[in-house]
Amino acid sequence: MANRTLIAVGTLCIIAIAISSVNSYLIFTDSEQNTQIDLNETKRKIDSIESSLSSLSEQLSTVLDNSESLNTLNQTILSEISVLESKFALQTDELTRNLTQTRESLRQISLIKVQDDNKEILSTISKLSSSIEEMISTIGVINSNLDALSENVQLLEEKVSGTITQTPIDVFEIASKSVVVIRTDQGQGSGFMYSINSSTTTNLIVTNWHVVEDALEIEVEFYDKSRINAIIVGEDAYSDIAVIRVPTSPSDSTPLKLGNSSNLYIGQQLVAIGNPLGLTQSLSSGFVSQVNRQIELDEVPIIVPVLQIDLTIAPGSSGGPLFDLSANVVGITNAGTTNAGKDVGFNFAVPSNIVNRVVPALIQQGKYIHPLFGFYAIPLTPEDIQSRNVLNVDTAQTGLMVIEITPGFPAENVGLTAGIDTEDQEGNEGYIAVDIIMEIDGIQVIDWSDWSTYVAEFVSPGQTVTFTIWRSGEIILLDVTATNREEFR
Repeated sequence: MANRTLIAVGTLCIIAIAISSVNSYLIFTDSEQNTQIDLNETKRKIDSIESSLSSLSEQLSTVLDNSESLNTLNQTILSEISVLESKFALQTDELTRNLTQTRESLRQISLIKVQDDNKEILSTISKLSSSIEEMISTIGVINSNLDALSENVQLLEEKVSGTITQTPIDVFEIASKSVVVIRTDQGQGSGFMYSINSSTTTNLIVTNWHVVEDALEIEVEFYDKSRINAIIVGEDAYSDIAVIRVPTSPSDSTPLKLGNSSNLYIGQQLVAIGNPLGLTQSLSSGFVSQVNRQIELDEVPIIVPVLQIDLTIAPGSSGGPLFDLSANVVGITNAGTTNAGKDVGFNFAVPSNIVNRVVPALIQQGKYIHPLFGFYAIPLTPEDIQSRNVLNVDTAQTGLMVIEITPGFPAENVGLTAGIDTEDQEGNEGYIAVDIIMEIDGIQVIDWSDWSTYVAEFVSPGQTVTFTIWRSGEIILLDVTATNREEFR
């Protein structure tokens, strides 16, 4: 308000100075003839201006009075504003406290909500985990089915390829130069060129163990009639396999390739090349009549499963190769028994998968060690259950019923238990089954062929396998570690 007062006073002073200047100008510049008239007129104007100034002065005074009032009002307003600011500060502090409390409440509510959400999330995760496990299980089944389908497709391809592209004549032309005659001071047999890497010539020859058993001298004759002495590299009586070596061999007597004997099927056509009765380079053709046979022979202590074939394997052909129509070796023929093909019309051969497992060990170590668990069992059939009068099983029960345990061997160590001889209510001899082996590593066991096939191809000494056991009506699992079978003789 002080500024406004100063402005008003300054304005009045400027007006007064202006009037004075005009008055002086009129006195000294007007002409004489107009002087009186101008003075009168000027006087009138001055009076009017003075009147206006007087009115303006009164108005200015009123303004100054109002300015004091406004200043007072301004002080009052400032005081009220200060009071309002204090009240506002207090309300702001209270609002801040309320806001802080609200935020804390919201946070607690949020935590509770998060916990509830977490519970819901955990529940959802648990459900998802179960679904994922089911999916993984389903995928496992699908993969298993795909593997089985792949094997079937491969088998079918081999069947089609063998049936369409090859004949026994083709096999003979491909493989005959790799088949040899083996003569010893004990007799005669056959063999074939072999190498772990079939593309590399190593002068190794595979034959039957019984062909070179106890031989003091071994002579090999090749397709070109050349002859050379050989030495034994390794031999295994339990699989009837031996490996011998010659210092040199014809360049076109190349190693033969082993096939997969697990893919053989009943009715499949096979070809054998050997030297029956000393008649070299002889071919015979026939079919697979059964696979995975468990046999007991007088001359040979074979414990591995063998192929049953309905083609002629006469003496002199033992140890020779058995081919599929793709010229892969799928077995080693055996004619070392008195009841062989010449008597009953079929013969046997050691499967190539056994050959593929045993021969590398014979080359590297000179022997092959077979696994042993130390028990004896009989396969259950309705006839066996009735003939032995097994009292506590149904006639439909299958598996290997344990009847004897060898002391000190793995079977005894894990508690495998033999059955008990007893009598029924009528006094007849009977039997109470305790342990029946139903599976080994998840593979169903119905008879000894199932057992021996799996053990011969997939189990080694020191390896732990799992038996699924029927024990007095309950199913249990036993982990058993195989030991070494004693060497023959």
